[in-house]
Amino acid sequence: MLREIPGALASELSLLAFRGPRGLEALEAALSVTLAILAALAMHSDNPWWAGLSAFMVTRASLAVALSRGLMRIVGSVVGAAIGVIVLSLFVYQPLPFCLCLFLVTFIGVFGFAISRFSYAWLMGSVTANLVMLMAFTQPQSAFTIAVDRAADVVIGTVASLLVCGLMPAPDHTGAVAAPGQLSPPPLAFWRRRWDAEFHRWLSGKRLLIMHACRIALTVMLLPALASWLAPVSPVTIGLTSVMVMAVPTKVVLEADIRVIVQRSAHRVIGCLLGALVGLACLAVVGSDFVLWVLLLATGVWLCSQIQTGTKGSSYVGTQAMFAFVMSMVQSQGPPLSISPGFERLVGVVAGLCLMFVITLILSLIPISEPVRSSAVGD
Repeated sequence: MLREIPGALASELSLLAFRGPRGLEALEAALSVTLAILAALAMHSDNPWWAGLSAFMVTRASLAVALSRGLMRIVGSVVGAAIGVIVLSLFVYQPLPFCLCLFLVTFIGVFGFAISRFSYAWLMGSVTANLVMLMAFTQPQSAFTIAVDRAADVVIGTVASLLVCGLMPAPDHTGAVAAPGQLSPPPLAFWRRRWDAEFHRWLSGKRLLIMHACRIALTVMLLPALASWLAPVSPVTIGLTSVMVMAVPTKVVLEADIRVIVQRSAHRVIGCLLGALVGLACLAVVGSDFVLWVLLLATGVWLCSQIQTGTKGSSYVGTQAMFAFVMSMVQSQGPPLSISPGFERLVGVVAGLCLMFVITLILSLIPISEPVRSSAVGD
């Protein structure tokens, strides 16, 4: 599996598109992320990287698709931020209930992402709630401020993305990500004698989804313990790690092939390493040159977007590399004065992804006798 990655990346780099749907989507991603980060810096956001990631996730070649994703991201983020503040106020000094809340919030978000009409809102609600809880769990008094900042950054990123998508020409064929398939739950059992049959019929088609949600939820639940083992990794780094862990492409949600699941988990770890290392290398060159920093940031996002939308089997590497690259490059109000915070983020995020990789390997030993669904969702 590892030997395939260099060849796939080399093929993608040799097929970079400057025109057409792929080139247009990469350009929109680069412009959206750069504009969002500059706007967040102008508004003195504490963590402008979140605005950049929001812009990247909303950006689509189709303005209608981008608008739909943007609205769901904003609504989900606001609700998730409120949930994070409430959970912290109730359980911040109670480790076991706090970790169980992390598990439940993550599980519900991932499950809702797969079965709901408003899938992206469910996912963003879960991601934002976890981000607020993990970034503020050592300083709960700052939870409300973090929640407001996260919601504001999402709005900034979404507006920047919609502005760029609206100004750019629409291609004949959009490279938009396919919407996740809808797994409509069966009707409620109104009679007690039908309850068991209905429940088992509903559950039989979702065992793979439950296993997938458990993989992610267990990883997020263990992140506070991981932070204590990797001290002095900051709560911000652990919050970043939760975002990276939950940024799973939708195609794996109902994937029954264990080898493919393990392969994609390995791709995510490698993508994170590559993106973070490239970002740190850029910071070593940039120094305090703001213009050069902006140019390298936009170029890195453009390149990662090209890899993400490629067809050589390394799209997961591109997605994870983009997240890690932005998180390494954007740490404060402008070019970072030191690469130390970026290196800390690299250590924390790689440790979190490795933890998820181990959990994936362990849970893959559990047999699941369920056929692969032909309606598995795409990237």
